[in-house]
Amino acid sequence: MKFYRPKSILRLILVGFSLVALPLIAALVVATVSVDRLMSHSQRTLFQSVLITQSSQVLVEAITAMERNASQYQVLGDDVLLDVYEENHARFVDTARSLETLDLEGEQRNLLEELRISEDEVHSILGNYPHDAPETAAVLSRFAGLAQTAQEILVDNQDLIARGVEEIQGRSKNVQRTLVVQAVALVPAALFLTVFFAVLIARPIKQVDQAIRRLGDGQFQESVKVTGPRDLEQLGERLDWLRNRLLELEQEKTKFLQRVSHNLKTPLTAIREGAELLDDKVVGELNEQQREIAGILKDSSLQLQKLIENLLDFSMMRSRASSLFRSRVELKTIIESVLEDHKVAMLSHKLDLRLSLLPISLAGDKEKLRTVVDNLVSNAIKYSPEGAPHWVL
Repeated sequence: MKFYRPKSILRLILVGFSLVALPLIAALVVATVSVDRLMSHSQRTLFQSVLITQSSQVLVEAITAMERNASQYQVLGDDVLLDVYEENHARFVDTARSLETLDLEGEQRNLLEELRISEDEVHSILGNYPHDAPETAAVLSRFAGLAQTAQEILVDNQDLIARGVEEIQGRSKNVQRTLVVQAVALVPAALFLTVFFAVLIARPIKQVDQAIRRLGDGQFQESVKVTGPRDLEQLGERLDWLRNRLLELEQEKTKFLQRVSHNLKTPLTAIREGAELLDDKVVGELNEQQREIAGILKDSSLQLQKLIENLLDFSMMRSRASSLFRSRVELKTIIESVLEDHKVAMLSHKLDLRLSLLPISLAGDKEKLRTVVDNLVSNAIKYSPEGAPHWVL
């Protein structure tokens, strides 16, 4: 499976921010929807309870008013009282129809239906019989039952309100529990994603920083490898190219310094030894001016030789990991070449050298082997007593 690799650090940051923010946004949306549903349900329950309560109270008031009007009509026989009764009856009917449109429970709906039927029977009798008829007097006693039924509807609605409050509290606890679970689950997930993408972003930057530090410290042997977004990987490739280029330049510089130091050291030794021969009158007497010139040559060659040795030491110190150029080397040829360069120095120290060399071939770096042999011969000449009988190689 190939993982998605953003092409730039900016895109990686945007992807990381999106993935970190996504669960938090989802939790916020879920919380908002849950709270909105809870509020809608609570408002609907409260609004309906208020409507049922108001309508039930209107029913009770309408029945009380109708009872009063009917009693007065039965005693006085005034048609105006009957008209007032009809107005209260119409208010009762409208209120009952409004109650039927609400979400009543089964018992409430049965009581309302029973109330409407009983009230309709009472209205029919009062409308069809005279005020002094026995039927009119008998029907007045039914208003007490109507009022009791309306009161039962009102009481049942109070119980409904209490149950609605309990339901709202239960829903509130469920929403609260859901939000707590979401927080417990999503906050650690968001923190994990934050740490994960912080590592993804910081790791290539740290690799680039370490690579630059190594290059600044002159450590060119370890290759530069940057893993992450494509733009940082390309930066790592450029740093690795720079490392190779610096390594080549360092090797060329070291090789140049070594060659220059060696190539200057050997002829300078001959000049110094020649000046010493002149100063020691080996080739004959010198006048005062010639001896002064020979002394100047000797002193200047010594100073120059010291500078060259310092340059060579600096070159070797800077070349912490010099590369070897291996090839088949004849050791005898190297030794003979070095001795030829030091012939004047041996003559100056009155040394007699006898060679007994075997033809030895080995794999090595010719220039470095020549430097080693040259240093050995130089030290041997320098520290051998003058006029030593002979030494053998």
